[in-house]
Formats: sequence, C-alpha cells, structure tokens
Amino acid sequence: MKRRKKLTNHTTLAVRFHLPTFITLTVITLVPLIYALRLSFYDFKLSDAGSKDRFVGLKNYVHLFHDADFFNSAGKTFIFMFFAVIFEVIIGILLALALNSIPKVKRLFTSMTLIPMMVAPLVIGLMFSFYTNPQLGLYTWIVQTLHLPLPTNLTGDSFHAMVIVVIMDVWEWAPYMGLVFLAGLQSIDGEYYEAARVDGANSRQIFRTITLPLMRPVMTVAILLRAMETFKEFDKPYILTGGGPGNATEVIDLYTYRQAFVQFKFSYASAICIILFIVLFTFGMIYQRVTMGGGRD
Repeated sequence: MKRRKKLTNHTTLAVRFHLPTFITLTVITLVPLIYALRLSFYDFKLSDAGSKDRFVGLKNYVHLFHDADFFNSAGKTFIFMFFAVIFEVIIGILLALALNSIPKVKRLFTSMTLIPMMVAPLVIGLMFSFYTNPQLGLYTWIVQTLHLPLPTNLTGDSFHAMVIVVIMDVWEWAPYMGLVFLAGLQSIDGEYYEAARVDGANSRQIFRTITLPLMRPVMTVAILLRAMETFKEFDKPYILTGGGPGNATEVIDLYTYRQAFVQFKFSYASAICIILFIVLFTFGMIYQRVTMGGGRD
C-alpha cells in the first residue's frame, strides 16, 4: 500500500509539473490551427473589406488542387527535399565513419561539426548570399581569378539557384546526420566486426553486410526527421533567392507566405497550411510507427 501510494504521489507531482507546459503548448499550437481551419472556409482578403465573414465552403481547397503555381511549388519542395536529404545521408555516413576511425581526437572534431547547426538559418542565407554575390562574392572572385569555366551568377538561372539552395541545407544539416549515424555506429557490437574479419571479409564487405543493415533503423528515423524539416524550408531560400529566378526555388512555404503577406489572400493561405499540416501529420505518423516498431523489436 505504501509503495502504491508513493507511486501515486509521484504521478500526481509529475502531472502538476507538466500541466502548465502542456496547456501552454496546446494553446500555442491548437488555437492557431483551429483558427486557420475555420479561416480556410472563408474568402478573407485583406484588400477586400467585409470578406472575413464571406463563407465559401470548400472553394479554397478546390482552387488549390487546380492551382498550377501550388503544384509547381510543391514539386520544387519535393525536389529540394529529395536531393538535400540524399546528400546529407551520404555526407553524414562518411563523416560518421571518419569520426569513428579517430578515437583519440573524436571529441574535438565532433564538437567542431556542431558549428554549422548552431548558426541561424537567416545568417546562413546571408552568408551564402555574400559568398555567391556576382559582383563582390568570394566565389565570383575565385572563378574570375582562376579563369574557371563556371558561371559567375549562381542565382541567375533555375538549375544553379536550386543547387546552391540544396548546398546551403546540406552544409547546415549534414553534420547532424553525421552525429546521429556516429551514435548508431557506436551502438554496434564490435564482436560482429571481429567475426567478419576472422572470416576474411574486407572493409567494403563489412560495411555492406554488417554496418548498413544494423544502421538501417537509425538511418530511417534520421531520414524521416530531415524530410519533415526540409519540407518546411523557408528561411534560406527566402534570403538567398526570394524564390527566384522566377519561381525556380519557390518552395511551398514561400508560396504560402506570398499568398498571405504579398497578395493578402489569408483564407487561401490557410487552406494551404491545412494541407501542409496533413502532409506533415502523415510524416509524423510514419515516424512514430517506425520508432515504435523499432522499440518492439
């Protein structure tokens, strides 16, 4: 009885401590979501007086699925997400293997890899903007000084603009993948590697048959997390290219921002936000299923 009472007291105390935070986060997230959902059924435009109370039902959603610009921005978002995550995984694996092979100075270099993640996305956008400036940028100076057969204006055409946006995200978040994969590598029992070497397996065979299969759960979780984050990308493309040239780098959050704060179509922007919420909620359910499934195994 005493033990049960003690557990009950601890539970009550934990609930009391967590309840203010839970209520605050619920209000911060749930209230704007409900308001955006309600607003998406209206035709509220800041430039149109009295439109806030003009109910239009599913009109915004119907228009959204016939909007070529929306699908263009969604396509750009998936292109950005795919290539950014792919390169972050590749560089992250290489970084993890490199850090794992230098145990004496691993702590020092691991700390250094945290630097890009500590820089604000706004600062990263400005940094790459200065670096790629076609008149005064370091990149332009290097190309012109060495007479390299490379374009001097990286943000002047669609392909190179998307490339530099992907590079920005990879530069910031590849170290994160490296640290996650390093933790996964260190959790692998060394006896597997010893047994493989006794059987005569080389490094490539060990990596393919032992490291990758045992790292798959960690890699799956890391990829899902980064996919969700890249899907919400806004800061860096906004600062570097503003979505240009044209709409070549206009990811879906940029398109939503322009609908709301440039064209003042708040109801239409709310409908887009609800669709994004559904997509990210689906990602979250997949993530939960993967992590909970891994826990059961």
